[in-house]
Amino acid sequence: MSGKWTLRYGLAAVLVSIVVIVVAMFANPLSSLTPNQTSTGTSFAVMLTDPPTIPPGVTTSVLNVTYSDISLHVSYPNGTSDWLPVNASGTVNLFSLVNMSQTIASTIIPIGSTVDKIQLTIANVKTVVNGVTYNVTALSDTFVVNIANSQVNQTLSGVLVDFNPSLVQIQATDANGTLVYYYVLVPSATAIVVTDLSRDQIRVGTIVEIGQKNREKLVRVVQQFSNNLTIVNASLTVNGNVTGLSVTIANQGNVTFKIFGLTLHGEFNATRTWKKNWMGKMIDDEIPQMIHPDTIPFKINGSSLIPLFGDRGDHADDEITSLILPPGENATLSFKGVIALQPIFDMMPNPAMVITPIVSNDYLMRLVGQGSVTFNVTATS
Repeated sequence: MSGKWTLRYGLAAVLVSIVVIVVAMFANPLSSLTPNQTSTGTSFAVMLTDPPTIPPGVTTSVLNVTYSDISLHVSYPNGTSDWLPVNASGTVNLFSLVNMSQTIASTIIPIGSTVDKIQLTIANVKTVVNGVTYNVTALSDTFVVNIANSQVNQTLSGVLVDFNPSLVQIQATDANGTLVYYYVLVPSATAIVVTDLSRDQIRVGTIVEIGQKNREKLVRVVQQFSNNLTIVNASLTVNGNVTGLSVTIANQGNVTFKIFGLTLHGEFNATRTWKKNWMGKMIDDEIPQMIHPDTIPFKINGSSLIPLFGDRGDHADDEITSLILPPGENATLSFKGVIALQPIFDMMPNPAMVITPIVSNDYLMRLVGQGSVTFNVTATS
């Protein structure tokens, strides 16, 4: 089969890295605190690490993310807590770091506070692959990431943000049979507070190699997600051109998890239905396509799963949110409908490419958030 869709891991580190970036741009947080909270403060650095993995055959050194609407969740020593807006926006190329951490901002935070969440909006993502610039669609436009070990109790501390995301490359043909590419960013992010910083690391622009201890801390956060978030059961059905997908998940841990999206991996049928004149009657003629996908990404809108393909911004009018799952709770995510990749040009009266699972084939589900969990399911009729 030609033109397989390929899952690309590592590029997605982009999104949440910016989260952390802007947190540090928080201008003089002490100015908005009460007198009891301003008595003692600590230098607080925001550090980003992004070791991207470049898949074979793809040449890229650019993954530009434009971010805005940053908020930092801080709990103060006097017992109050709040989301504090950060007036920051900008664009960053995440391929500027490989296996290193860079201090991208620093500020002052009262000792004894906790910084336990970061939120930001992704306005735009672009990548350059083999010399061509492509728009990249994120599964979610707004991200909230929990920060582990979030107590600020040292004179020199900071946040280290790491990513384990995926860039899905979708190869398809438009209605004229021309090969086109779409890119979808599937985010997964972890963050920890680190307290073993040197004075140089507080300075913006400092680049150092990531220590083994901090690497192990980040791995433990990912393991916590994978060990405690469980896919209880799932089903995948096919009825003509209609696909049904249902996934029930449970949080068996003691912290709240956020789920950004889901990807479905396997071999799919792809067809277009054209009107054909047969003996004076117009009938539907289903034409198999040469390109067969192997990944379908789904974004989350409440409890609904929505297939996402890239540039055109399918379902662009939907309000997209991630799923927040508190400890001890479960939720069911579902989709039922026609998975269709529309022609790249809106004005073309040509049919969409319809994609369906193959009955009796096995598929791998990958649920992503602050880590990932997988589940195998067989397509049934």
